[in-house]
Amino acid sequence: MANQTWNIIMGFVIPIVLGVMTMSIIPGLSGVNDKLIRTLVGVGAVVGFYFLLKFLKWELIRKLLEYREWMYDHYSFKTKAWGILLKLLIPKKVKLFQLEKYLPKYPLPKLDDTCAKTLTMVKPLLSDEEFKKVSETMEEFRNNEGPKLQKVLEKRYDETENWLAELWNKYLYLGSRGPLPVHSNYCCLGDRAFQYNDPRSNQLSQMANCIYYFMEYMGKINNGSLAGMMIQDIVPICCDRYRYLCATTRIPGETIDEMKTFPNSTHVIVFRKGLMYKLDLKVLDSDGKRTFLTPTEIQGQLKVIMEDADLMGSKVEGEIPNPAIFTTTERTRWAKIRNRMLVNRTNMESLNIVESSAFCFVLSEDTPQSHSEEFTSYLTGNGYDRWFDKSFTFVVNKNGAMGFNVEHSTSEATLGGRMWEYTLFHGKYDIHGDPVDPRPPTHPTLHDPRQLKWELTEFEDEISEIKTEWDKLATNVDACVFYMNKGKGIVKKMKLSPDGFLQMALQLAFYRERKITPKTYETAATRLFKYGRTETIRPVSQHSVAFTKCFDDPSVPDSVKIKHLKSAIKYQTTYKFDATNGRAVDRHLLGLYFAGKFTGNVPELFKLKPFYESDLLSTSQSPLRYDPVIRKISTTDPIGGGFGAQRVDGYGVSYFMLENKVHFLISSFKSCSETNSLKFGQNVERAVDDLQVLLTGENQQKPNKEINGSVGKGDK
Repeated sequence: MANQTWNIIMGFVIPIVLGVMTMSIIPGLSGVNDKLIRTLVGVGAVVGFYFLLKFLKWELIRKLLEYREWMYDHYSFKTKAWGILLKLLIPKKVKLFQLEKYLPKYPLPKLDDTCAKTLTMVKPLLSDEEFKKVSETMEEFRNNEGPKLQKVLEKRYDETENWLAELWNKYLYLGSRGPLPVHSNYCCLGDRAFQYNDPRSNQLSQMANCIYYFMEYMGKINNGSLAGMMIQDIVPICCDRYRYLCATTRIPGETIDEMKTFPNSTHVIVFRKGLMYKLDLKVLDSDGKRTFLTPTEIQGQLKVIMEDADLMGSKVEGEIPNPAIFTTTERTRWAKIRNRMLVNRTNMESLNIVESSAFCFVLSEDTPQSHSEEFTSYLTGNGYDRWFDKSFTFVVNKNGAMGFNVEHSTSEATLGGRMWEYTLFHGKYDIHGDPVDPRPPTHPTLHDPRQLKWELTEFEDEISEIKTEWDKLATNVDACVFYMNKGKGIVKKMKLSPDGFLQMALQLAFYRERKITPKTYETAATRLFKYGRTETIRPVSQHSVAFTKCFDDPSVPDSVKIKHLKSAIKYQTTYKFDATNGRAVDRHLLGLYFAGKFTGNVPELFKLKPFYESDLLSTSQSPLRYDPVIRKISTTDPIGGGFGAQRVDGYGVSYFMLENKVHFLISSFKSCSETNSLKFGQNVERAVDDLQVLLTGENQQKPNKEINGSVGKGDK
């Protein structure tokens, strides 16, 4: 702001000063000088006024973006005036990072507010005795350690753009010591319209297009030309994490990992039959300039890789193919192994190539026959065909089915989903299934891709042990894609929040299955703030508990059930808005916990069950469409993505709500006799039907042939 003010002053002063200097240098031309001075002063005033208006415009935008009540009160005069003014001031075409500096700081809640809200949040999950203990400990915390730790966070708030960002990214994500796959990384599937075993599907051409358009998208991020993201086309959101979406690797450390980005990377890694290849994408063309390969040229290089791997694979059968299996184990262990690998020059060079690559791609031999099989595959792989440290590992199966795995510390799912939407939309194919080049090929000769070499003899025992552990985890995953032929359209007709409605259906389904209320997580985005990422929505309340417990009791009148249901939805909706606006409790509690760790005194509060226990039901809702232009004309039908359950006895549920359908991607673990992903999907569908009957007296569920016609998978 000081720089902008200085520019305005200079815009006024410099022309005037120049005029005075001219006058002193050229005495004797008084008539001319008077006229010149007036002209220069006039020009200075115009220039200064321009800068002043520009400054005031952006300062007004900054103040408008601090207004938060538009979520809570959509139809007030104040909100309508705010929306009109913001729409007039915000440029129609906003670039990716253009508005970052005008976003407000992430708020720091008051300690008393968080303590009170936390007690309200945990009470429905605890017995009277447990709640009494938490209340007493909370009061002690609020009066003793709490204020001191709050001052630590207040200092961070005053000195940084986002008091939470470093704590979240560095200590929560990179400081976590558990394995990445299933527990942290998430995955995404392809187009629902894709037909398995379609003879027109061409594995190499599909990967070629994906490589080309991923790299093009990465270039748009790097040069800032990608369009920024807006809510309702007027409210900008933070796009900082796009910087880590591509060409980023999470490097394991013994105590904390490190995130490294390589924005100038022009090569990718291709896996095939356990072998790994470096594919250079920017090489000398016929004019002697370094330019990117076209999709057709990339397809030719992929063919070379496939032929070489198919030949070499038979010769090295039984040998350890590569060290990717190490990325499946816990982080400290992998860091120690990596340090030993770096002593060997061959391993060091190959590691550097992998870690500095833009993306990893897998030419898989698998032929999944259902979306549930794909979901499992993209979460896990076989241990040697996913580099789980890489921001993006993309898989094209033998039958053309496609999906990817993402390292979660780099970005949230919406960012990868947008890049996937861009790639699916722009990739074109001719009648033979080959890629259509956006420009003519210009590289008459190409060097063959380079196979990476590894020397892993000394690691054989560790590889064997880690592979056994990985197989045990991967085969334990119960992943199901489940489609429901009802969407948010029916809920909007009832004038209820679609998300709140579905969250209550999830609560009812879980309660019917286990007769307990689950500690539940739901994701909220906090990207309205600079460097914002996520906050936690806590949908469980005294209203939701009363609703689930009375719903199947025939002695309870429908009017009472409806009252509890609507109160529960209202509570969840308000909490969602609070979380989105930085007014929830989880991130604040996390900050207080870290402040305690940094000062060497973690309060007793954080040693109580509600504060260390993982969520039994972990949920997330995301959109399937992102770009306002593409979504109007694209013919694709994205499936969505999913993640692993947080607990062995819990569920991970991602859902994507459309007008007339909902996509569920549900995960659990086979080793738990109390969970079954397909059955839970069916129970949620039954709960939605029952809620519709309760609220409207009718159920217009269409026969779900796609679900009912399959055996044990929930999808076709």
